Amino acid sequence: MKQEISILPRSDFGWFCLGICGTGFFLKLGLKIPGFHSFLILFFLFLFILYTTLPKFFSNQIDKRIYLYLFASILFLVAASIQQSPRQRTIHPIFRSYLETQLKNSPFTKFESRIVMGFVTGSTKEISGSFKDIAKESGILHLFAASGLHLGIFMGSLQFLGNLCFSKRKWISLLVSLGLGFLYLAALDFPVSFLRAYLFVFLSLTASLFYRKIGPADLLVIASACIAFFLFYDFLSIGFLLSFGAVFGIFFLKPRFDKQIFPESKSILKENLNLTIACSICSFPILVYYFSSFSFGGIGINFFLVPMAGILLPTLYLSFFLQSLVPGFLAETLSSWIWIPASFELSIFLKIFYTLTEFGRGYQTWAKPPTELCILSILIIISFLMFSKLPFLQKRIFRICIYFLPSLFLTFSFFYPEAKIPGLMTKRGKGNLSIRIKDHLYIFGTCDSKKNLEPSRGLLPPKKISFESESCLQGVLSQIRKHNLTDIFWYQNGQDLDWMKNFQLPIQPQGSEILGANISPDFSILRFDGDPKHVSQILKQTKLADKSKFVPRWKGVLLLDFPPWKKKEANEWIQYQKLLGISTAWKMILVEDSFEIPLRDHLQYPNLL
Repeated sequence: MKQEISILPRSDFGWFCLGICGTGFFLKLGLKIPGFHSFLILFFLFLFILYTTLPKFFSNQIDKRIYLYLFASILFLVAASIQQSPRQRTIHPIFRSYLETQLKNSPFTKFESRIVMGFVTGSTKEISGSFKDIAKESGILHLFAASGLHLGIFMGSLQFLGNLCFSKRKWISLLVSLGLGFLYLAALDFPVSFLRAYLFVFLSLTASLFYRKIGPADLLVIASACIAFFLFYDFLSIGFLLSFGAVFGIFFLKPRFDKQIFPESKSILKENLNLTIACSICSFPILVYYFSSFSFGGIGINFFLVPMAGILLPTLYLSFFLQSLVPGFLAETLSSWIWIPASFELSIFLKIFYTLTEFGRGYQTWAKPPTELCILSILIIISFLMFSKLPFLQKRIFRICIYFLPSLFLTFSFFYPEAKIPGLMTKRGKGNLSIRIKDHLYIFGTCDSKKNLEPSRGLLPPKKISFESESCLQGVLSQIRKHNLTDIFWYQNGQDLDWMKNFQLPIQPQGSEILGANISPDFSILRFDGDPKHVSQILKQTKLADKSKFVPRWKGVLLLDFPPWKKKEANEWIQYQKLLGISTAWKMILVEDSFEIPLRDHLQYPNLL
């Protein structure tokens, strides 16, 4: 009978590393508290001395492990480098240059070349923004991020080829795969997920040299301790949690899934399905807590695409290697043949990817992290870990019910209630101010990024968009493409838009209309950025938009969105409003923190309160 996988380390060194991880966890929680580091040192010293003086209550083995745990905690607090700051990781220029040179001889298009670079380097910066958005909403962005999947496939391929070449001296292939794997790791500047995968492979292969086997819990704890000791900033980071969370599911949940239904079956479909569900359920609380989003359709998409990536990546590695061996005078003749398998596999991968994403991504967002879903998912994970300890649950009917528990939970989470859209929302950007009233988004000023038009977390995209600057056009087109919007209004302020006649775009030019003047029959909202060149324009607009003579209850709001160094001038505008010739029907509000409150109070619009 197969031995039950323990979630605690089995080796003494594993317990030593567990002490480092536990202390690192507490240190992360209180790192910003003055004197917390010193307090922990004194606390663990006190525990060490106290445990030494007290009589023994446990067996020699347990006693030894408690000593190792406490000693490791003190050593970590004294010797580890914890005062680290974040650094921007960059791909080594020689490695990047090598990849780009080889890709020039490939038949890939520019778009496909960027996809290949994203695959091989594990960097989302290599792929286009639109493709990245689709990959994120489809739950497969990890294929283009520096994940352990890449390094595992790379070193696994090397190990397979090495064993074929050195069947009687496998230690040679082991050293070659470890050495080249480390070079790959260094070329990508030691991303935490790559480092975790390398430590796993290093520990497993090194143990095999001495005919030993290292347990899953020991692997996780030792790798975590190494990162905590030498790269404390990356310890318990989002990348760390996602990487180790997915591996935790593979090590501890998947074997339990395998035993629920058809325990004797070794079907690839069953293995892949259980693997996908285990990784998804363990990643769920992390993604929902930190990003308030989850791709439910990504579970099915990963089911199909991750195995394909396992075939595509070795082919790409082999193609790069063969291309580098081709002499210059044969490059044109042989290059197209070398890249045929990779090109064929990539085209199939992209075809299936786009087909599945059009079918349904199931991307769900929440306005704020639903902590109740996070807690419930953690309880489900714990229930699977405790399942084998409860004899009455071993009956077939209970095993089947528990097997489908993650699927029922994910279905429930998908239909979990979203936050209602507030009547009025504002968002400040660099050079712009956006106001959303129900399902209509107004963009005042210029846009420095298409992200200015992205809806806030947990909210549905707007059905209408009004904007005034050509710099917002890229973001507007992105929203049209993603959400099939048809009501787009461009207040061009005298700009020539005749070129739009050559394109079939759902954008309606508004001529000389003023953005914000007709938001509602009861009120208008204008914005002024403090630019002296636009003073005469804003004064003219306040006169044209003034409806107080015809609509007694009408109210106007002039938002003074001045730069921080011009706040004094903004206050002067408010002070000398009458001298500037602005009607008292206009209320000037300084755009600063929480300016929504006076805006709501002044309008007193029932649907906005």
